[in-house]
Amino acid sequence: MTASTTRPAAGPAYRTADEDRPSAAQRVRGRLLGGFGLLGPRHGRHTVSAQDLDRLALPIGDDGVVAGVDAEGQPAVLGLNRPTPYDVVLIGGLWTAQVLALRAAATGARVAVETGRPESWIQMVHAMGGGQNGLAVYEVGRVPPQGASAGTPVLVVRDCGMRPPRGRVVSGPWQSVLTLLPYLSPVAPRLLRQARLAGIQQVSPDEAGELGRIMGLSRAEVESLPTLVDGMTLWCADRDRQYVLTQPTDAEIGLLGTPRRMD
Repeated sequence: MTASTTRPAAGPAYRTADEDRPSAAQRVRGRLLGGFGLLGPRHGRHTVSAQDLDRLALPIGDDGVVAGVDAEGQPAVLGLNRPTPYDVVLIGGLWTAQVLALRAAATGARVAVETGRPESWIQMVHAMGGGQNGLAVYEVGRVPPQGASAGTPVLVVRDCGMRPPRGRVVSGPWQSVLTLLPYLSPVAPRLLRQARLAGIQQVSPDEAGELGRIMGLSRAEVESLPTLVDGMTLWCADRDRQYVLTQPTDAEIGLLGTPRRMD
């Protein structure tokens, strides 16, 4: 008598509920294929109500060179490092231009000084390591291409007297040009029209009146210009006006002396 073996009849496969549930690895793989990425820690959503939106504010225009403090004692900053050409005219003293140059170099910009009086700048070059640390002095018309970029912005300071010649190196992306005029000169109107920013220090009443006509200054601003103290500058951009007092640090006083309008 031969023993027979009973086999289950063929039919549909039956699985338990646990067998039908995809594994954790399969779920993660499915999310990756769907473009959702990995699952991170679970946190509550960060939401802001419509009433609180007005309270959100981001500081704009506060990156750059600290030119001094405004009438409220807050830092006043010149954004000299820009991706677009930026021309600045300063009708004022050498001291202020040198402080701005020092502070621009401290922010990481390279400063190229085009000047007819290199002896007035050479002390700064020596103090900063002989021209190897961000500041170099050139004769008028001898400034080479600076190769400005977002990583190495450049400030060209033109200290070329009352009638500066047209510069070989002009403003461009990441390269700003600051032209220093000791007084209002015949070329000043042209330079002021081209400039994006203008700074005016103490000038004579006649010069103040002329600047008022050129720049559309108010009567109060015109009358204030002859009375500005040393280190005070009226900065003008479009219709914006701001009085700024440049306060030197101890290191700047040791190198350049105290604020002064005349050189």
